[in-house]
Amino acid sequence: MQLLIAHGDHAARIALEQVAAEAGSGRLEVVESSDGVQTLQQLLSGRSPAVAIVDWNLPRVDGLELCRLVRDFHEAGPPYIILLAGKDSDIAEGLDAGANDCVRTPVNPAELRARIDVGCRFAALPWERIYRAGSVHEEAPEETFSLSALHALNGEAYEDEDDAAPEETFELESVLVPE
Repeated sequence: MQLLIAHGDHAARIALEQVAAEAGSGRLEVVESSDGVQTLQQLLSGRSPAVAIVDWNLPRVDGLELCRLVRDFHEAGPPYIILLAGKDSDIAEGLDAGANDCVRTPVNPAELRARIDVGCRFAALPWERIYRAGSVHEEAPEETFSLSALHALNGEAYEDEDDAAPEETFELESVLVPE
């Protein structure tokens, strides 16, 4: 799985790469970008990195505009974008622009590593199945999953009998695809 680090400062990219080396169980291939135009090209390509760390103040196309453009192209699913926000940046504005996560800099390395791991789990979801589920026609049979099946889909398991999943069911479309 690829992780894109997009920052205008070379030293910051190196520091972020050191944090990324500990994330994703060490299986992340890190690619870099130093400006917004190059980052946008990478994120809109057919082989887009699954997770991206993007600086708010990226040169040429800033992080906010980049998030808006990427979300116009990729409405749902990867890439999972972690926007790096300075102390004067409005976190809500970054999330509203389309970032999946937004953190203030300087960020705690352990927290950033954990956020990268969340992005990897998000990117590893079965997006092709989710997209197909969203295109189900009205005359097609209704698909449902039990709560335990949804946990299994996400790679989670119930280990304690006292914590057993209830036998509730959910329409696939209401759980996985926004209306």
